Order: sequence, then structure tokens, then C-alpha cells
Amino acid sequence: MSNEKTNKTRKHSFVDRFPVVASILLCFLGLAVDQTGATFISTVFPGLFGSFSWILDLLSLAIVTALILFVYKWWFRPEFSGMMSGNIKDGFIMLLCPILVYWILNYGYTFIFERETLGFQFNGSVIRTACTAGVVEELCFRGLLICTLLRIWRKKDGYLKAAVVSAIVFGLIHAGNATAGADLGRTALQVIDAGFMGLLFAGVFIRCGSLIPAMVVHSVHDIIAIGLFTGVSEQGIITGGVTFSAFFDCITSIGLGVYGLYLLRKSKLEEVRSIWDVKWRMNS
Repeated sequence: MSNEKTNKTRKHSFVDRFPVVASILLCFLGLAVDQTGATFISTVFPGLFGSFSWILDLLSLAIVTALILFVYKWWFRPEFSGMMSGNIKDGFIMLLCPILVYWILNYGYTFIFERETLGFQFNGSVIRTACTAGVVEELCFRGLLICTLLRIWRKKDGYLKAAVVSAIVFGLIHAGNATAGADLGRTALQVIDAGFMGLLFAGVFIRCGSLIPAMVVHSVHDIIAIGLFTGVSEQGIITGGVTFSAFFDCITSIGLGVYGLYLLRKSKLEEVRSIWDVKWRMNS
């Protein structure tokens, strides 16, 4: 009898009826919990690492992220098997190839034609900001949002649709940078840039089933972007105005998004189904 209770599937009528609303709410709840929890831990242990306080911030981030992953899996027990396991090696291969081309094109152009905009400021603050963005954004916009959508949508092969919804929400959230002092024109381009890059991360996550490749590559990407360009603050806010390199970056990001859609092409549908039927193993 106790075994029966343990394996009983919990009802999630709101998620079943309103998957888009539920997934977006969970996404923003995850953002709020991660930020609040990490801030709380850093406040409780002030000055623990002295001038290396960014290490405590990263530890706090890891603890709160692990807690969110646990609670999500527990809440959807015994249906859901987790966001971190999957074809991690394949995920890195699928992600690194286009991202390396993107880096070479964008940073190569900037170095050759706009050399004066380059700076080399890699410190603890930059690492903290970049890793926080990489981990939290992937956890919330790819993990919580896409996994919740695919609980229902995978039954009708709605993988591409889930990736697009995730990318749109991810792109639009960057519009908030305008309230933090970012240039309006540059913010508009960043919304497009982030949206299409989000399509790539979504495509890779859906194809490989693990958040690890996207979390790592996203964090490294932000470390380079924040540390290399003087037009980006240590908080990750673009302070510079619209330049041709910003348009060039937007164009190459669109290329990344198209590749993300290509990853979810029909010929790969069986492979994707096999991954997500296991992840939502009890939900028929």
C-alpha cells in the first residue's frame, strides 16, 4: 500500500489546462527563488571569502539551483526523471560547433574593424555575473519552461513549438535592460539577438535532454562578452549605442536560431521522442 502511494502520480490540472501560462509562471518563479535564495545565503555569511566574495555567490548559486532542480523533480514525481541527465557529449558537440563559428565571426569583426571597443577585464565580478546568467537563465527559460511545456506538448510532437515559446520569452525579458540604463536601440537588437540565440539553446536542450552543455557554453559566452567588450558593464548591461557590429551580431544570432530549428527537423523526431518519453516516463 505504501508503495502504491509513493508511485501515485500527482494531479496537475492547471499545468494540463494552461501549459503556456504554467510554464512561464514557473520560469519567473524560478528566477525569483534563485535570486532571493542566493542573496539570502550571501547575506547570512558576509565576508566569508573576503575579497573573493564572488566565490560565495557562486556556491550560493549552485545550492539554490540544486534545490530548485530537486523541488521540480519532487513536485512532478514520479513522472519526471530530471533536467541534467541526457546525451551530454552530443549536446556539447551540437552547441560548440555553431557557437565557435559565431565567436570567430563576431569577435573577429570587432577586433579588426572596431578594435578600440575591446577591453580585457576578466575578474571575479565578471565570472559571477556571467555564470549566474548562464546557469539561472538556462535553468528557468530552457529547463523549467520547456520541460513543463513538453509534459503536455510532447504528446503531439510540440517540440519545435516549445522551443519557439521559450525563445520568445527569453528574448523579451531582455527588454528590461532598458530600465537599467541600456541604450534603447541596442536593447531592441539584444531582444532579437537573445531570442534567436535562445532558439539554439532550446534546440540543443530538447535534442540532448541535458541542461549542462547550455549552462556551460552560455556562461563562457557571457564571460567573454562582458570581459572583452568595454560597452558591456560588469552587471552584463550593454552601455554602448547601436553600431554596425551590433547589427552584425544580430545577423549571426539569427543564423544560430535557424540552426537551432534545424536540430529539431522531422528526421530527428524519433530521437527526440525517445529522450522525452523517458523524461516524462509516467505521463501518457
